[in-house]
Amino acid sequence: MLKKTNQVTQKIISELLTLTTMKDIANHNNVSPSTIVNVLNESVTLSSFTLHDSLPEHLCFDEVRTNDNQLSFICIDAVKHTLVALFPRKSSYDIEKFFNGFSLAQRARVKTVTTDLNAYYASVAERLFPNTEIIIDRFHIIKMINPAFNHERVKKMKLFAKPSVEYNLFKCHWRLLLLDPAKLDNEHPHYRRQLKCSMTDAQIVSEALELSEELLLSHNVIHKLHRAIICNDVLTLARCLRAFKQSFKQVSVQKAQWTKKHGDAYPKNIKNIDNNHLIQTLNTLTTDKNLAHVLNAANPKFAKYSNGPIEGINRKIKLLRRLNFGMPNFINMKKRIILWLNFKSKKKNSKKIALIS
Repeated sequence: MLKKTNQVTQKIISELLTLTTMKDIANHNNVSPSTIVNVLNESVTLSSFTLHDSLPEHLCFDEVRTNDNQLSFICIDAVKHTLVALFPRKSSYDIEKFFNGFSLAQRARVKTVTTDLNAYYASVAERLFPNTEIIIDRFHIIKMINPAFNHERVKKMKLFAKPSVEYNLFKCHWRLLLLDPAKLDNEHPHYRRQLKCSMTDAQIVSEALELSEELLLSHNVIHKLHRAIICNDVLTLARCLRAFKQSFKQVSVQKAQWTKKHGDAYPKNIKNIDNNHLIQTLNTLTTDKNLAHVLNAANPKFAKYSNGPIEGINRKIKLLRRLNFGMPNFINMKKRIILWLNFKSKKKNSKKIALIS
């Protein structure tokens, strides 16, 4: 085998920045796989934050599947998109233990934490960072709403026979129902093989929604929410969600009264509420615990913060896992992720990368 030289080391590092397995890198450079691990260890030093280090003012929390297919906690700087923390597990104990290593004064500097509707991320962030605002990622909210609406669409679709035009309206053109109605083409009809006629996109949506008044109402609700979130119109979002919350409370009271008198044989209007996925999703968004955090998603003050950057990093991690057959060693995987994410800064500064363990 070749003796490891500076030139070979640089070539190994450059290949570690690509989607190539450690074994293939070793074969390309005619060295052993353990040499590749040694180069990785020399290039990336894992060291804990000391108390004089400061936390970023804006953080993103999420989880990603790493080795052994387990969910790991990941945190990045929401502004610089640099890695702050990556743990093998996503337990609240590990998260609190790490951030409690910083003084209260340092933790008080954190202004925002962007996360999804994970059961405990928001509550953990509020305990750790006394002055923080929790922002529920706007794309996560839309990702919750759209599948819930699709579930209701499928329920309506199954009421019709499979070869029918009505069935095909819901089956083949479901994407049009999720598009902003203002952006639907209303001028250029095209022949639709499944419908056996020429129609514009707007006509298809109109025909589909005429088949179900309940789906029409749901369609109006999700697009009001979409527009409010995309346009950072926090007042409209608050009005929509609070109006829904009030109406849901009224139905809940009716349900309780009905149960008291008649048992569980609910009338159709109450039964539909219980079985409607969109209503249940909106109810999750409007709980007392979540509503203020959800409204922050449309607040213009927080418009530049989202979990988009952390999702991009997660995608890279998933690619690395898939092409490296899972990478069973978490430490090696973490070092390679750090090397990958910090390549630009490493080019500017030849010092070793020193990040958290």
